[in-house]
Amino acid sequence: MRFKLDIPIVLRRVTFSGVAGSREIDMILDTGAVYTVISWDVAKDIGYDPAISERRMPIVTANGVIEAPLITVESVNVANLRAKTIDVICHDIPEIAGIEGLLGLSFLKNFRTLIDYATGILEITAIG
Repeated sequence: MRFKLDIPIVLRRVTFSGVAGSREIDMILDTGAVYTVISWDVAKDIGYDPAISERRMPIVTANGVIEAPLITVESVNVANLRAKTIDVICHDIPEIAGIEGLLGLSFLKNFRTLIDYATGILEITAIG
């Protein structure tokens, strides 16, 4: 799947599926994030309660290091690419024009990802 490369790299209509449904959100691609990050509202909409998650991960915020809930969602779809059982951190990122998460390495490690600034193309393809 090819996308026009803009800064920041925004992926539109990323679908998260969970135990109680699915939801489409817009996300920023963050190749420096080990985990994908979604807001608490998105997690709740697809059937998870981050407050009761026993798994926690330390994350660095503007206010220092905090422990954020880590959940496993059933799947994440970007266009026609699907990854199953993806670990995501639940944390409300500052409001950025409708962005509700960061697409990190917990998703990207399932694919070949090419960011070509010279041609202005982002390409994410299935491995193999």
